[in-house]
Amino acid sequence: MAAESRSAVTDAAALLTWSTWVPLEGCWRGTTIPALPGLYRIRRAGRDDLDYIGQTGSGSMHLRQRLGMLKGIYAAEMPYRDPHTAAPALWALRHATTCAFEGSVCPVEGTTPWRKGLEALAIALHRQEHGRSPTVEFGRGPAGYRLSSHNRANLVVAGLRFRGGPSLDPETSQAAGVPPAGSLNGDPEGSGWGGHAWSPWVEPKASQTLSPGTSGLYRIRGKPGCGLLYVGQGALRARLRRHVAKVRDQDDPQGGIFAAAPALACSWVIGDWLPHQRLELENDLIAAHILTTGGVPAAQFLG
Repeated sequence: MAAESRSAVTDAAALLTWSTWVPLEGCWRGTTIPALPGLYRIRRAGRDDLDYIGQTGSGSMHLRQRLGMLKGIYAAEMPYRDPHTAAPALWALRHATTCAFEGSVCPVEGTTPWRKGLEALAIALHRQEHGRSPTVEFGRGPAGYRLSSHNRANLVVAGLRFRGGPSLDPETSQAAGVPPAGSLNGDPEGSGWGGHAWSPWVEPKASQTLSPGTSGLYRIRGKPGCGLLYVGQGALRARLRRHVAKVRDQDDPQGGIFAAAPALACSWVIGDWLPHQRLELENDLIAAHILTTGGVPAAQFLG
């Protein structure tokens, strides 16, 4: 790990205070896990790498309740992706290896965007240390298993709800992630930020010259030197058009921020990444922004 990257990781550690590890099974009973908003992490006992990092705290939800939503990983059948999206993949890991899981939590005060930003930071720190994301982060699952669907009424009506399990068929969720493209340091408005080769800054309407199928990473700013407003990923032309449309709706939290920014501009990186790989790289950029500026981009995690 480069010296500048080690420095960033050291600075970031001060933002995250994790509890000791406890057995995951049944930890949601009693008061071992606090009834507070925050982050949580899961690993297989005896290992120092992680399988999952999550956050909770919206509405009345808290850490104890959220971890209780993982009880399905100890059931005979693979659980659905509701109420916890990572439960099927964690069930598959346990089914394949007969492992015991451990959990640890980090209570977080503040807004939902800040808590989600710290989640991104925790994931990015793992990626810097291990060269990859936690095992089942970003919808990924282990080879040899088909992951269950969500458990939603519309899927039931359409006959599309299903339980997963062992399977020899290849799944996109089994595809490898990508390592970090660069360190967590650098100027968020710079041309090489995050180890990427960013396009020049242009007005958002310039993105409409891109072909509809072009995907990658993008960033949005207002006045140069005042920090980023948003970091995103996906189909560049459609995503940036959607953001610009929000400018006309100042009742939209993001729209109000974009409308108030002078000289709205965007920049992008085109890449042939799978969706979960784009999410990994987007995550690293959000974490890097926190380390450089002390906060998430102004319009991040607002809808």
